[in-house]
Order: sequence, then structure tokens, then C-alpha cells
Amino acid sequence: MTLDGLIVNRYPKRRITMAINEEIFNPIEKKKKVQHYTCTDIISDINADAVFADGFDAAIIGYDANCTVVYDYDKCMKILMERDSMTEHEAHEYMEFNVVSAHVGDFTPIFIHRLDLCYDFRRFHSKV
Repeated sequence: MTLDGLIVNRYPKRRITMAINEEIFNPIEKKKKVQHYTCTDIISDINADAVFADGFDAAIIGYDANCTVVYDYDKCMKILMERDSMTEHEAHEYMEFNVVSAHVGDFTPIFIHRLDLCYDFRRFHSKV
């Protein structure tokens, strides 16, 4: 299949022939693999000094203005309960003493409790 040119018929009375570079446009060529980035890759690109909590990558929900990693506390607890077979009490105790209270420098991760999961904001906002 050769592509000699492309007819652009924007105006019915004028026809313009444009050359096509087959290196750029080749419909038969296999699609290139798209590289998928993880949350840790994106944050590491922004802040090379970012500190990550080991084993809690699935609980990352973003980063703050200082490019410090932000984790969902409840997702971290769920990971501990599923992965390490901890009870809710054991997971909470582990999170508080070993993870949240650890200070590891300027970019110590932040663990937040999400209010949108705890309360029914639609009901609250309808009263305001």
C-alpha cells in the first residue's frame, strides 16, 4: 500500500494535494506500547526526595503542596488487615505506633482520614 497523497477537500472548488510522510502515518504499523506510570513514579519525578511507606502504594491518594506523599489511612488499615491478617484493632495499633508516628525527614508521608467516606455530606449540606 502506497500513500501518494491526501486530498483535502475543505472548499469544494479547490483541491489541495498534501504529501504524507509514511514514517509518521502508517495505519498498518503495530501500535507502540504505552508506558504506564504508577503513583510512586509520578511523585518521584516531581520530588526525588519523597519518602514512601513500604507496602502501602495502593493507598496513595496524591501529594500536597510540598510534594509530600499523602495516603488514605483507612486504605492502609485495609491493606494490613488483608495482607497481614490483622484485626482492625491490631491494624490501628500498628498504624499509630509504627507508621504514622514515624518521622523520617522533611518529606515524611501524610496519612489522612477522609471525611467523605465517614459522613453523609449530601445530608449535611442540604441543611446549610
